[in-house]
Amino acid sequence: MNLVAAIEAFNQHGQPRIDLQVRRDGRTVAMLPRLGKEILVKGTPLSPHLKISSQDIALLCEEAQLAIAPGMALLESALAAMGKVARDQEDEVL
Repeated sequence: MNLVAAIEAFNQHGQPRIDLQVRRDGRTVAMLPRLGKEILVKGTPLSPHLKISSQDIALLCEEAQLAIAPGMALLESALAAMGKVARDQEDEVL
């Protein structure tokens, strides 16, 4: 599981970006802009007790869900419009 690489890939196309920060002890945290929370995305051998938790992953999933919500709304509207245009075109042929 390489959450850092997944977040970096997301940041290439997503706005606002998820800020990744490497702390002095070597762990990597992510600042989730939509939720305003910080999660652990990569532990460190220096502190083996610091591990990614299921809560960290759940928050990352929630952040991703919030990020795609506007695009999904646009997609639903476009699909509805496509259906209306197709029906209108069929009515014109008949």
